[in-house]
Amino acid sequence: MDLKQLRNFVHVVEFGGITAAADHLRLAQPALSRQVRALEEELSVALLRRHGRGVMPTEEGLRLARRAKAILEDIEDMAGDISGASAPLSGTVTLGLPPTVSEILATHMIERTMACYPQVKLRIVSGFSGHVQDWLLRGKIDLGVAYEGQKSPLVRTQPMIIEQLFLIQTAQAAHGQDGVPIPFSEALAQPLILPNPEHGLRGRIEAISRDEQIDLDVVLEIDILPTMLAFVERGLGSTILPLVSVINQVRDGRLIARPIVRRAIDRTLVLMSPLNRPGSRLTTSFAEFLKAEVHAMVGSGEWPGTTL
Repeated sequence: MDLKQLRNFVHVVEFGGITAAADHLRLAQPALSRQVRALEEELSVALLRRHGRGVMPTEEGLRLARRAKAILEDIEDMAGDISGASAPLSGTVTLGLPPTVSEILATHMIERTMACYPQVKLRIVSGFSGHVQDWLLRGKIDLGVAYEGQKSPLVRTQPMIIEQLFLIQTAQAAHGQDGVPIPFSEALAQPLILPNPEHGLRGRIEAISRDEQIDLDVVLEIDILPTMLAFVERGLGSTILPLVSVINQVRDGRLIARPIVRRAIDRTLVLMSPLNRPGSRLTTSFAEFLKAEVHAMVGSGEWPGTTL
């Protein structure tokens, strides 16, 4: 088994056929078929199932393709890291983002990475803050963005911004109080549509309600942001979110956002990097790039409702 075999096998799986992969690789089809058969003989398993329209990977074939792709990307990153500070950044960076952050940051970072570092491939995955930290510890991602509260001695956290939370309602529910601040005691007393208790946002709201001895009235628990907002628009309850999560609905007049006062409800967004494995030149440089882009978005007003 060698790297060339692995790379070619990954192409076979991605293209869904030996003929298409051979054309892409500019390799004779019989030669590529022999490489796949050699892998199957070495591993003593069938990696592909042949059918009339091409091939389909077996379970073992899928596992091999996933592992091989990760190995090839690590080698690519290692080459970029060792090549020296003067060489352009290259390789793959996998970034984990919470859903509310992904809404504003994912597209921006992909576009900016393509413009500033064309040899860097940015891969973004989305999950709750706890999932992002777990992926980071297990080496599934290189960097993570999450809300403060996830603690681990194996993770370095760097605060980036403070995000204010707003009470999100329909204009009818707010009785003409569009944009008018609302005391936190009144905001928390509203019938609320919130994520499930595992979500960091829910935990932050519940912690404040316990401190202030306010009983929450949670009428619906929904983790999918568009679905949550759809129910708020129907008037089935209010929610508490950062402004950026609803900026389009607020601009269109479908929802309103009321600042919460007397006790502000906010969250600190942090950049997480692993302490249980060495950082590469690529990930270290990309982390600085990411922080600079976030700060620029806050400064330009592109990320409203936040402070550095």
